[in-house]
Formats: sequence, C-alpha cells, structure tokens
Amino acid sequence: MSKKEEAARLAAAALEPALLPRLERRTPRLAMNKVTDFTGELEKVERDLSEANRKLALHEGALPTRKLSPQLIRPSRFANRIERSFQGSSFEAFRQEIANAGGNVQPIKVRPVSGGYEIVYGHRRHRACLDLGLEVLSLVQEKMSDKELFEEMSRENEQRSDLSAYELAMHYKRGIDSKLYRNWSEIAAVLGKAKSLMSRYSALTELPETVLNAFGSPSDIQPKWAEKLRQVIEADSAAVFEAAKAIKGKTLSPKAVFEALINRPPPEFTRVNYPFGVWTETSTRALIDIDKLALAADDLKALQTFLSALTEKSSPR
Repeated sequence: MSKKEEAARLAAAALEPALLPRLERRTPRLAMNKVTDFTGELEKVERDLSEANRKLALHEGALPTRKLSPQLIRPSRFANRIERSFQGSSFEAFRQEIANAGGNVQPIKVRPVSGGYEIVYGHRRHRACLDLGLEVLSLVQEKMSDKELFEEMSRENEQRSDLSAYELAMHYKRGIDSKLYRNWSEIAAVLGKAKSLMSRYSALTELPETVLNAFGSPSDIQPKWAEKLRQVIEADSAAVFEAAKAIKGKTLSPKAVFEALINRPPPEFTRVNYPFGVWTETSTRALIDIDKLALAADDLKALQTFLSALTEKSSPR
C-alpha cells in the first residue's frame, strides 16, 4: 500500500470511528502521527489555495498592458492639460526620467477609436514618449463611453499635484460644452465636489484672454482669485483690461499681478446733472442715466433715433 493511500485511510478513520478496528494492527502512536501529518498537509494546501484566491481577486478586472506606437495615440478632446504643461524645466526633467527608464514605467490608459487610440489619462507620459520616439506602455479599455472616459480622467488626474486649477476648470467646462453634463452643479454632484469650489472653477473659465495673458501662465491663477476678478471686470472691464495690458510681460509674482488687477487707481470722471438724468464720463466710457418720466414720449423717441444714427455712422473697433 502506498503512503498516499495509507494517509487517506488514516484520515478517514479519524473522521469515522467505526473504521478504527481495521487499524488496530497499527500502534496508536504511529496512527496518530500519520493523521497529524496528513492533516498538516491538508491545511497547508488550503492556506496556499486561499492565498492564491486573494491574489487573484486583487487583479480581477485588471487590463493587460501592451506597448503601442505613440503615433497611433491621440489626445482626448476632454484633455485637461494646456500646452504649457508640455514645456519648461519640469517637463524636461520628466521626459529625461522616461528616457533613462527606456519608456514609461507607469502605463497610460487608452480606448480604441477609429484609426488608433484615444487617451483616457496619461497625456504627459504619451507626449514624452512621442518626443523620444519610444513605444508607450498602455492599458487598453475596449469599451468606454465618453462619460466614463471623462469621469475616469477627472478622478485619476486630480491625484496629480502638478495639475493646475485652471486646467481642471477647463476640463470641467469641456464636459458641459460637450453636453455630458447640464451644468456645474451636476458635475459637482457626480465627482463629489463642493458647489462653492465649482463656482470658482466656473469663474476661472470665464476670465477674458486679456486678463489671462497678464499672468505668466493661466495655471498661476488661484481659484479663490477668480470670483474677485470677475467682480472687478463686471464693474469696470475697460480699467481692468488697461491694467492687464500695462503689466503684461513684467516680472511680477502671480499675487502681485492679481493685486494690480483688483486694486486699480480710481478712474477720473466727469459728472454732469441734467433735468432728465446724469451724464458720467471717464477716460474710456460715457454713461447716461435717464429718468424716463422726466422726458416726453416724443423726446425719448427723438433720442433713440439720434443714437441709432450714431451707431450707423460709427465703425467697429
């Protein structure tokens, strides 16, 4: 009888006392040792199986990586990177790190599209590999909707400290412009963001180009500044634009640029009171505040006709 068969009989005897008489020819000590050895082996197998199942569960649903030509991969239309993210010393150091490693160690994620693949996340890793002529280590998600792509990109990139508030704000705006979401409140609910923070992001996306260009980069603008900038622009856009043009290109800190835009010197103005209203004039604007009840209907009509004639004569700036 083989040792394996003997161990099986011993284990069966331990579980079923009625079988014990058959084993009486064995000494009790020897039988117990055999059962103990078998039981120990069985427990070890069970532990190994449990550990294997645990490790398998960690990789359940995981995507295999593959190397793709960077030319087959295109940026996403929802990309939350501005062009300046691929410039400067920080990106140069990042690209050199990938060059030293012979490629991106951390894979990017893509989805198949007509003619190639679209990036879900990993735009900087892709650009670095493209510049270096290296294949891109990639995870390929075969089926992914625009909304799924947008939300996965949002959650993955928000973990990266080098992503600016402006880039995030423009990313969220693209989600609204593309009709994935109705408004900023819906994005806040889906991504678990505070509405107050989304309001600041919204204000960031509305800043005019003249104001953005006053900073070294739009990424320098802090979210908490956006609402104040919007307020001063609404109050006197001409003065803010004039201040922005005056400081553009100067070596100022982002904080100094912000202060210069919101703390403009009060404009000189001329105020003339008329029986029917007030004329207020600055260096760039003229405002007429008319009391309709102080003018007859014919006079109002004549004023409208006069203003219309001025509009036809004036040329666009």
